[in-house]
Amino acid sequence: MLVCWKYGGICVAKAEIKKVKNASTPKNRSEEDFESRMKKRDEERARKREARRRKVRIQKIMIVASAVVIVAALVIAVIFTRPSVKLSRALAKGDKYTAQEDYDNARTYYEHALELDASCVKAYRSIADNYVKQEKRDEAEQILYAGWEQTQDEGLLHYYCVEIHNEAVEEINQDNCTLATLDKCLQILELEADNEETLELLQSYCYADLFEVTQEQDTCRMFFDADASRDTCSYVEYEELLRRLLALYEENQTESLKGILMQYALIDMPYVPISMPHVDAYTALLTDINDKVHDSDITETLKCLDRAGEVREYFATAFTEFESGNYAYARGLIVEESYQQIRDSFIEGNSGYWEGSIYIPVSKEQLVLHREDGTIRFYFPDTDEYESNQGIIKVWGTKQEDDGVQRSVISYEPVDEDGDDSHIEYTMQYLYSNVKIGGQYVPQMNFRFDTKVTTQDGTTTNAIGDWGGAHEWEIDY
Repeated sequence: MLVCWKYGGICVAKAEIKKVKNASTPKNRSEEDFESRMKKRDEERARKREARRRKVRIQKIMIVASAVVIVAALVIAVIFTRPSVKLSRALAKGDKYTAQEDYDNARTYYEHALELDASCVKAYRSIADNYVKQEKRDEAEQILYAGWEQTQDEGLLHYYCVEIHNEAVEEINQDNCTLATLDKCLQILELEADNEETLELLQSYCYADLFEVTQEQDTCRMFFDADASRDTCSYVEYEELLRRLLALYEENQTESLKGILMQYALIDMPYVPISMPHVDAYTALLTDINDKVHDSDITETLKCLDRAGEVREYFATAFTEFESGNYAYARGLIVEESYQQIRDSFIEGNSGYWEGSIYIPVSKEQLVLHREDGTIRFYFPDTDEYESNQGIIKVWGTKQEDDGVQRSVISYEPVDEDGDDSHIEYTMQYLYSNVKIGGQYVPQMNFRFDTKVTTQDGTTTNAIGDWGGAHEWEIDY
């Protein structure tokens, strides 16, 4: 039966529409085909899923591999940038160049090692070794000492001391021992006070070379200035070294150091000239040393120096007056009891520490210590020994009597300011002699003033009798 629906004026047969609908689902499709298609579909889906899984696995593997590579690179980078590894590499390269005797490049790498680790003992040691191979001893000592200061490594310190010791020995072996050699020995002892080799070097070889007495040389001129107005000798350096030695002994009061200190304090040579500007300093030095060692020889030397100081002070005014031309000052001086005691002590041979005979020179520039036969004496050098004297006073210490009365005589030789060959000597006497009074010669104590001038042509003397008295007379001869 056909049913007609109207929709919009169009009549459509329902049965026909149903027929068309049934035609979209084929009725002749077999079950096998359906299952085959389903299987293929499932297989395709499985294949795609497996492909996707395989792709994901590969991606994961790639990610892991990349991570491993990155981590390995980071590890390698960390290892090779670690300070300890950098230090080892720098030292190895330094050693390589050292083996090739390429010391400049070797030092570059050793110094780089010190930039990485300032306490690297091997780097300091290696640099020093290379300097020694190049005979650059000063540089080797400097780097060793700097290394010890930085690291406090006892090995570096001892190596430094060995190098200093060897340098001192070399100087002695080459007969070139100086106060600089003594300084090297003290450097070692200030670091290693019990260094037996250095103590022996100081006590024996170094001292013998500095102060050896020979037939040609019996005078130590270490304290002697050729021009006393200029400090050109080695005294200041000597005192500095002795004070360091004293400080060492104060810190380490051993018998060895005590013996060396006394040995160098008292120079065992017959004659030791001392320029006057150094006498007071030397006296103060010996005083400080003796306060610690209490040595009888030093005590005796100090007494000798004290006596010399008294003499210098006693004649200081006379020098001032004579230099100004006031020779009349002598009239008061030579009648003083103190002056006559000086005169008589020389005549009697018991002048104590002051040495001299006939006439005894006094000068302001030089003093000589004379050590011989276990005794210590002093004297002032005459013009024959020191031509640059700026004036000489002479105390006449000979027995010269007039009718049993001892003469009191002093003379003065001024510096030759003209620079010619002439020489002047002024002699002032207090004596018992005849004075012409009223036409008669009367013996009495009076003063006499002689001016003696010596030139290439000979000697002339002007004599003034009863000098400064009422019956003064004058004669030339």
